Amino acid sequence: MLYIAVCDDDKNDLNILTSMIDDILSRNNIDYHLQTFFSADEMLKKIKRLDVGILDIAMYGMNGIELGIKLKSRFTNTKLIYTTSFEQFCIQAINEVHAFSYLCKPIGMNNLEPQLMEIISEIKCKKNNLVKSFYKVTDSDGKEYAVVKLKIKDILYFEYIKTTRRIMIVLVGKTYEFTYVMDSLVDELKDFGFAVNCRGCLVNFYHVIKIKGYNVYMDNGKVLPLAQKRVIKFKEMLNDFLHMTEDLYD
Repeated sequence: MLYIAVCDDDKNDLNILTSMIDDILSRNNIDYHLQTFFSADEMLKKIKRLDVGILDIAMYGMNGIELGIKLKSRFTNTKLIYTTSFEQFCIQAINEVHAFSYLCKPIGMNNLEPQLMEIISEIKCKKNNLVKSFYKVTDSDGKEYAVVKLKIKDILYFEYIKTTRRIMIVLVGKTYEFTYVMDSLVDELKDFGFAVNCRGCLVNFYHVIKIKGYNVYMDNGKVLPLAQKRVIKFKEMLNDFLHMTEDLYD
């Protein structure tokens, strides 16, 4: 799921831009959630998730550049496109907010579509290659490493091992163990397709084949338990992840 929002205090410009975005994303079979706002204050108050923000620079009250700075502080990976009738503001947007790009009004489909699709491609690439570092790690052969960097996509699940009081990282054909707090790991990976299936186990939805009863079937043949109290929430989260991966993963 792509979360996109547009903020412009000109109703006509907002409607035209929204219509073009709907057309572009629909034609490219991208699952998206689109929100529109007439002011920066309204957007800051109501926005909860944001992958792409398209902001008018010259708005009453807080302008688009000030809004972009605040959005970037809340959503650090957000990509911003600025729209304006005053080209002299565009360099300021690039320099101060590190905007992805800017578009001068009136905006045409031939200008907007390449920018939007380039952003989506970049988001996809980043998600596919996201790497996390793990420290003071031991592999399944007993070899110790000061640090191991793994693609998040390659991790099947994490499991807390009571006998060693360490967390096991399970990949296809290989495992690692490291000392860490499970709750911290859950919090760090909650936005990357991981969820707790039962106490002491954190699963990567990317490798889940199906859920049947109180079991989670993984693509490496492993069957993991699913706590009864977690079934409904776990299924909801898996469904959201599947919608997202239709567009943002291979």
